[in-house]
Amino acid sequence: MPAVVCVVLRALLGVAMSGPAAAQPQGAREDIYVLRSIREPHAGIDGWCSSAKTGFAPFATDAERLFSFWSVVLQPEDGRVVQTRAARVGELRGCFGPTDERASQNFYAEISLGSLSFRGSGECVAIRTDFPEAGLFSVRCQLVLSGLPAPYVGGLLTTNTLTSQAAFGGDTKPAGYTQASIATIRLWKSE
Repeated sequence: MPAVVCVVLRALLGVAMSGPAAAQPQGAREDIYVLRSIREPHAGIDGWCSSAKTGFAPFATDAERLFSFWSVVLQPEDGRVVQTRAARVGELRGCFGPTDERASQNFYAEISLGSLSFRGSGECVAIRTDFPEAGLFSVRCQLVLSGLPAPYVGGLLTTNTLTSQAAFGGDTKPAGYTQASIATIRLWKSE
């Protein structure tokens, strides 16, 4: 199918396509990543979650957390994720702390993604407990990103998170769900 027809079909149908027709347009001002995070056991670093670094008081216990980032594979016909752990592509070391609202947590992170390193500040908000079944907990998080190398000027990380009674790893308890997050990272470039 000629590339022009592919582009027109993609525009009309909203279908993600692979190959030259799906390449980012010339002069694109952002890079977008869709990743899966998995919480990993790790030894914490004393003082890493200090309020001087994060801008908030960390939780007394379990403030520092480490997540691996994994690439995902999408089905081009409809965008459905068909593989949630294709290759390890980075990690996020985060700090969490309380806010005045019980359902909300402060969130600070340092992120490595391929050859990029940057940081972010924001929050996580609990959405619902025991849904879609008992023992599962849904959360959304957002980080405003900074400290990026040129040509980037900033970005945003958002997550759709599901945690369970299994504290670490990608397998939920109860089984059958994707733990912990599907994250979208948008990195914006200067002109």
